[in-house]
Amino acid sequence: MDPPVTVERLYQINQEILRIDNEKQQREQTLAAFWEHLPPIDPEVVAKAMQELRDRIRALEDRKRALLQEKQSLLVEGAISNRGGNGNNGGN
Repeated sequence: MDPPVTVERLYQINQEILRIDNEKQQREQTLAAFWEHLPPIDPEVVAKAMQELRDRIRALEDRKRALLQEKQSLLVEGAISNRGGNGNNGGN
């Protein structure tokens, strides 16, 4: 893999992880707000909204996990390619 492409992708991954963390925090705050207020007039509507928030939070966590795995793979691939074509002799 071309190193500039790898560097660019690592940057994109980090930016997306930041976006995910921000969105997740906002949704968690919204979910907490539901618990802080008086009982709803229509519990079914509130329950549905809360479930949608939990589902979105779970999807964000899954996406972040996938990005972290991709980042790890790119870093390992970069470390291996930085060794150069020295073969398996450890640079001897």
